[in-house]
Amino acid sequence: MKRILQAIGFTTVVFAVFGIALGLLGYISGSWAQSQLITDAGGAAEFGPVFVAVAYLQTAVVVFLLGPVVAGLAASILGSLLSTPKAGLLAGGTASLVGFYVMSVVALAIIVFSKGPDAQQAFSFTQALGPMLLAGIPTAIIGSLLSALSAAAN
Repeated sequence: MKRILQAIGFTTVVFAVFGIALGLLGYISGSWAQSQLITDAGGAAEFGPVFVAVAYLQTAVVVFLLGPVVAGLAASILGSLLSTPKAGLLAGGTASLVGFYVMSVVALAIIVFSKGPDAQQAFSFTQALGPMLLAGIPTAIIGSLLSALSAAAN
């Protein structure tokens, strides 16, 4: 049990590191979009705020899409450390679900709280909660299955 808890903790930290990186990339791309389409455009581009909102949304979608990818990589390593497929299934699913939510909350918090005044049309944190909760499901499935397969290959 101790090994499973350590594996879950390690995987959660891996997801958190990805969350920080994705949040910073969201901040960079969002700031760039604001400067190009609103600030430097001098208000001449009426579509600017809408495009900036789309840029932020696109970044959030990337965070959600990367969840299963990170889960697959982390769970494959995690499963190789566990002795049974059942332990891999339990640890991989739990670690992927918890890790995904940590990654998403960190990334979305950085993105949402770093929005400038020209990004008022971009989504709020509460608007992203529903999609985030749903995106955790396939992430947990991938994590549990790949961890179990990796454990079975031991």
